[in-house]
Amino acid sequence: MTDVNFVVEQLRSLTSSADDPDNIFFEVVKEIASFYCDVFNLRPIEVAIFLCNDEKTILSFAHPNHLVNAGMIPVSSSEAIVSQIFRTRRSYIDNNFSQQKHLSIFEMVPVPGGQNEPIWKMMGTLITLIDDNIGVIELSRRGTSMGEAGRDFTTEDLEFLKMTMIQLAPFIKRCMPTNFRGKLR
Repeated sequence: MTDVNFVVEQLRSLTSSADDPDNIFFEVVKEIASFYCDVFNLRPIEVAIFLCNDEKTILSFAHPNHLVNAGMIPVSSSEAIVSQIFRTRRSYIDNNFSQQKHLSIFEMVPVPGGQNEPIWKMMGTLITLIDDNIGVIELSRRGTSMGEAGRDFTTEDLEFLKMTMIQLAPFIKRCMPTNFRGKLR
């Protein structure tokens, strides 16, 4: 499933339902994460979706599921790349990410059924609707070594991420819980 139009149709169908809004929200997030896993040959733990509270002061994990209840990141954080992306509205790409100063505490949270692996490469962009910044998506490559982490992200990959998030962001916003702060499950 690497065609964004297919995902858009799936999300349109999913969000038109009046069923349990929290469940629909997590299904939408899961579909978006699955799309990027397919496109970039990533594992679900390598797609992080962060959403902001209404006051635009805190970013919380909406994906991966094992980090949803792991904590929140202040938008003002100088060490968190996600905060920098959100504040500056600038996309990010780094194929030597492990060498950069960054907030690494969430890399230590146990991964279900596997061992923790450091993030070696990362790219991310703002999730936005015109002038309403609602969050950040970060794609990473993890592994026990740089060689195991896989291919570098390219500027074309980053452009694809930015352009497809423009199409997918409205579906997140449509079903996003009010004042999202994680911990829905």
